[in-house]
Amino acid sequence: MRGRIQLLGWCLVLVFALAGCQGFEYKGPSHDGPGVYHTVRAGNTLSAIAETYACDIRVLQVVNGIRDPHKIYPGQRIWIPNALRVLEVPVLKPGSPQVAGRSPAQKKRAPSKKKFPKPAVVRPGYLMWPVQGVLTSGYGRRGSRNHEGIDIGAKSGTPIRASAGGVVKFSGWGPTGYGKMIIIKHPNELTTVYAHNDRNLVPKGRTVNKGQVIALVGSTGRSTGPHLHFEVRNHTHPKNPLKYLPGK
Repeated sequence: MRGRIQLLGWCLVLVFALAGCQGFEYKGPSHDGPGVYHTVRAGNTLSAIAETYACDIRVLQVVNGIRDPHKIYPGQRIWIPNALRVLEVPVLKPGSPQVAGRSPAQKKRAPSKKKFPKPAVVRPGYLMWPVQGVLTSGYGRRGSRNHEGIDIGAKSGTPIRASAGGVVKFSGWGPTGYGKMIIIKHPNELTTVYAHNDRNLVPKGRTVNKGQVIALVGSTGRSTGPHLHFEVRNHTHPKNPLKYLPGK
């Protein structure tokens, strides 16, 4: 009887370890580390907020759980990581162009079609696996929530590598549930996210190469065991990382 109870206990431990991180449901930002909350005013846009605080708009989206950058509302509190004080953000009046700070000469010019960089090529092998481990949870719906990445189970302290070369746009404590997190911006509007890290080894602003060690696997934030939560975003939209990674 005692042996059966012990066996049941180990099974439960294994189930929780394989569960990895839960699908995150944002109930407002909760952060540690340096930064300030900016309260949105009528006429503020997320792009103007990002420009005022010299922060990448993608970082603000990920850190605050903002899926659509055009859907922010007056009174909403947005966490600005590493900001030292609250700044005044330009307010756009109804009917104003959605570009702050244009000169009168620029306003007289005929409107031109906005050109977007080409999205990253979606093909297996475009990115490399960021950590050696076991895939414990896939991308997509998990119950009533969205899991916007994949979970890779690995031992604590296992090196986490940059899936492609790029610039570190965020390195610190992420939004509710993510723990210590790194965001890297790559060419062609591609962004990768590495969460639940035990230690971040590269600071914001650092240029990293594909395969460079950037962090160590941990279990910080909302996590039931050591693993890496890995996300891929194209034009800020979450994508299934397995479409970019080589098959195992």
